[in-house]
Parts: sequence; structure tokens; C-alpha cells
Amino acid sequence: MKRYETDLRDDVLFLETDEGWIEVGSMADICELVGGETYTLEYDEHQRTVSWLDTDEDGTLTFDVRETLAEMSYDREFVANIESIDADATDGEYPLRASVFADLMTTIWDSKGDL
Repeated sequence: MKRYETDLRDDVLFLETDEGWIEVGSMADICELVGGETYTLEYDEHQRTVSWLDTDEDGTLTFDVRETLAEMSYDREFVANIESIDADATDGEYPLRASVFADLMTTIWDSKGDL
């Protein structure tokens, strides 16, 4: 399965598509939409028993949003969802692509891989 890459240019996030690159939005907007420069996930005692998960003592895992997004890749369905949004549309305050992207990412992160 092909994975589609991200690219960060002048603090703007782009997604690879089959036809080239599309602009998602500024990282400043995306960080604001997800709640900040870092994102924290909470794991209960049962979830913390897996060997690969390295949480803090309180069961939280905090990561840098910019670094994480710059290193991610996506499947075709995810990219198609973002690509289908009019590049000039807004949600009233933010570019709609950035807003939808942030919503999808927080849903994925909060699900902890269990979509």
C-alpha cells in the first residue's frame, strides 16, 4: 500500500498526492487547532502494560506536534479526504483543510490507533 508523505515548507504543511503536493495549512494554525505545540495522550493502567509503550509515571505520553506531523505519512483515503476540500474554503477562522486535518489527527491520536 502506497504511503503519502508530508513536507514542511516555510512552516506550511503539504501532503503528497498522486498529482503532486497540496497545501494543508500553516503549522501555527494546525497547532492552535489541536490545542498547542504539544499533544498529550492518557493511558489507563491496563493500556500501560504493553511493553512498547513508554509513558510518564502518571500514564501520559506527550509529543511535539510539529515534529510528529513532519514525520508522518498517510494512506490514500486520508489524503483524498483532505484533497477533496476546497483550498480556498474556511471554517470562518481557519482554512478548512487545516481544520479538517487537525480534527482527523486528534481523532486518530485520541483513538490510540484503535479507529
